[in-house]
Formats: sequence, structure tokens, C-alpha cells
Amino acid sequence: MRRALTLDRPPLPTAPVRPAVVGRFRMAHVGLAASHLAQALLVLFVAHDVSVQVTHTIGASASEPLVTVSVGVAMAAYFLAAAVHHLLSATALNAVYEADLRRGRNRLRWAEFAVSAPILMLLIALYTGVTDVTALVVVGAAAIVMVCCGWMQEALNPPVRRSTTMVPFWAGVMAGVVPWAIVAGQMIGGAATPEFGLSIFLSLFILWASFGVNQWLQYRQVGPWADYLYGERTFLVLSLVAKTALAWQVVAGSSLV
Repeated sequence: MRRALTLDRPPLPTAPVRPAVVGRFRMAHVGLAASHLAQALLVLFVAHDVSVQVTHTIGASASEPLVTVSVGVAMAAYFLAAAVHHLLSATALNAVYEADLRRGRNRLRWAEFAVSAPILMLLIALYTGVTDVTALVVVGAAAIVMVCCGWMQEALNPPVRRSTTMVPFWAGVMAGVVPWAIVAGQMIGGAATPEFGLSIFLSLFILWASFGVNQWLQYRQVGPWADYLYGERTFLVLSLVAKTALAWQVVAGSSLV
């Protein structure tokens, strides 16, 4: 009897991954977890009394205070999300993490980004004077959509594939442009703090965009990025260098708001 047709597809073969290389990532995650946890505690101490006001506008009336956001607590949550991600990747979910790498993906990374990216983008927006709750909802939602698109880029492009689609990536780029356009519009409108100059804006944008550039290089398979693990290693470096630089620029600048 002939087997009935179904929508199920056989599992894709996994690309060969060097066990020794994957194993070294475990120690990197331990170090990153410790670094981010230490920064979470430090930022609470440094920025515990710094806060920014979220406002709302009803009809044509003037903006009214809605809620006060503690910069220290928000940035501590940002670092804590990263610390939890790296700790789980090295311990309880290490088997899941390594299995994902063999399939050319990292679900734990994208889950963390879905938490940390909106927090950071919202603080950047608040820092530049985007305080209306409606605009902030757009900023946060766009950041989450951007992360989801990055996740789909990996899910739809396993290492063993006949072709590569960049549709999710470019959809994520378009979503990611939205919050930065809102911030830029606030700066052009002159409402941003004088200390928030073009150099700081460009620095934050370049650091933020570096994560997207790394993924683009992975899926265009440029040079060493043809190896998915090279891109993963770069993500780990960016987790320490770019995320730390992004966060502390925001913390330092928020005290001027």
C-alpha cells in the first residue's frame, strides 16, 4: 500500500560542527554571564536615582505625567536578560544550545534579544525626549518585530539549504528603521538634550546596527562568515563589546536629561 501524502517533511540533515569549537563557546558564555551580572549590579548602584518621565496626551490637552521609569532598574533588567541567556546557554540549556548551533540557529539568543532590544531602544528614545506613551509603544513594538524577523531569518535558512532567502532580514531592517527614525525626528525637532549630539547618535546607531551587519554577513556567506559558528562567535563578542558600550552610553547620557 502506498503511503499517504502528508505535509510533513523529513528532517533536514544537520551541518557538521566541530565539537571542540562548540565546547569552547560554553566557557565564553560563563564569562559573559558573569560580566553582564556584574554590570547589572553596578548600573543599579550608579543610576539608582536617575529616572525619566513617560507622558500621555488626551485630545488637544497638554502632556501629563503617566509613569516614572528608573534608568537603573531598566538597565539592570537589560543586563540581567543577557546574563540569564548566557548562563542558560552554558548550563541547564547547553544541550539545546549546542543542538541549535548544529542546525544553524540560536533560539536562546533571539529570546534574549526580544527582551533586551526593546528595553534599550525605549531608553534611547526617552533619553532623546520621546516621552509620549503612544510613540514609545511604536518604538518597543518595532524593536520586537525586528528581533522576530532576525529569528525567522535563521529558522528559514538552515546550513544545508539549496537557496537563501533574505526576506525576513530586510523586513527586520525596515522594522528597525522605525524607532531610529522617531529618535532622529525628535533630534531634528530640537527637543533632544543639547548633549545628545550627532556623534552620540551615530555611535549608538552603528553599535546597534553591528548585530544586523553580522547576520547579513552570515547569510551572504562573506569570507569567514560562511561558517555559521564564526557568526556565532562574533555575536558573542558583540554581546560583550557593543551591548556594553550601548548601555553605558545611555546610562551616562541619561543623567543629563
